[in-house]
Amino acid sequence: MTELTLCIESQELKSRLRAAAMLMQASVHELSLDELLAKRNLPAHWVLVDHGLEQLGGLIQRFKQLGRKPDSQIIRFIDKPWQDYVYHDIPIFASIVRPADPLAAVHILEKLTKTKPLQFGVKVPANDQLGPYAAEFIRSQPMQYAVSQLQLLKQLPVDTVLIGPTGAGKDTAARWLHAQSGVNGDFIHVNCAALPEQLFEAELFGVMAGAFTGAQKDRPGKLELANNGTLYLDEMDSLPLSCQAKLLNALQYRGATRLGGNSFYKSSFRVIASTKASLPDLVRQHKFREDLHFRLSVSQVRIPCLAERLEDIIPLYRHFLEEVALQFRLDVPALSVEECDELLSKPWPGNVRELHAFAQRHVIGLGSPCGDMDDVPLGVTGLKQRLLAFERAVLVQALQTHGGCARLASESLGIPLHSMYYRMKRFDLLEKIVNYSENGATQS
Repeated sequence: MTELTLCIESQELKSRLRAAAMLMQASVHELSLDELLAKRNLPAHWVLVDHGLEQLGGLIQRFKQLGRKPDSQIIRFIDKPWQDYVYHDIPIFASIVRPADPLAAVHILEKLTKTKPLQFGVKVPANDQLGPYAAEFIRSQPMQYAVSQLQLLKQLPVDTVLIGPTGAGKDTAARWLHAQSGVNGDFIHVNCAALPEQLFEAELFGVMAGAFTGAQKDRPGKLELANNGTLYLDEMDSLPLSCQAKLLNALQYRGATRLGGNSFYKSSFRVIASTKASLPDLVRQHKFREDLHFRLSVSQVRIPCLAERLEDIIPLYRHFLEEVALQFRLDVPALSVEECDELLSKPWPGNVRELHAFAQRHVIGLGSPCGDMDDVPLGVTGLKQRLLAFERAVLVQALQTHGGCARLASESLGIPLHSMYYRMKRFDLLEKIVNYSENGATQS
């Protein structure tokens, strides 16, 4: 039998939900918010509330204190559609407009009871063909090889190091590995570059009340929070050597002692670390501990830069245009052949992150691939124009040699016919084929 806990202030809404539960033959528990918070254990089924954000914050905190996930159980009823509200990033399952009558409430409760994969925090692994590694976005060989390695590692609980330049997608790869692993724990992100050395132990290992001035209550560390999940050490190469020594022991024994505490706690987690530089190179430069390198590098995956992924740039950019246009409710701008050429010719030092930012500017109207040339180094534009002019001259000569026949011209140049037509369209040569044929006939 379906069980529901009603923590509803509005008597009208409570009566509608009560009637809907009777029609569904569901078991209903009615509690005030204070009674619910006072319970030693929270219910293991849907909790329906209609309270404000401040009151709701106390319930969310109570869920977290008990190691439960509010985004798997709490349903909040609101007065108006969420579009009319200022957005609030609150971790609950859903916000639903109050049902107009018991029958509408029945429809809502039926949908909730059928949503079993997300109930009680059970995660459903994402489809391999969806997300950032769908086949339509991964066409280049370097990235296909990286994804094949990620596929092998996704459900193996081994420590992994992701190597790649800034913006190449190391964070995306780490979150994808966690999502595909099927574990029940959380993804805990630790930015090693932004972590002060003085706070390293407190943040990673946790704090006992009274350990230092301002520590008024016990606080778990990142290692504890990552239990049964993933500990992601972002920018691992930025961690000072003194912190590396402390981290090594914690990773070796999968546990630590809270700052100011005496007891050693155990935590089962998978470690994923990211770095811009090669760890062996850092070891040789005495910037990274060799033993920590050996401890972490059970497996390594190199995420290639965008300049190595030319085949992926256009499909990724089109996807970002659609994504940003949907986000801002704007039209998706058309992408011309010239703009595609411009995208493929840029160096992209910021990699995929820069490409996404470029797509945002394009959708908003602050720039386009052909119109934003301020960030291109001097000399690159001239070189590109010379190369394009040379390519056009070669095509024209081949067409003239073969009487305007694209098939014979493509064979002489050693390129596929469809590539020949693409280049002819690119240089506006399709309409000139007849002229080449006529000139050839006149000369003969």
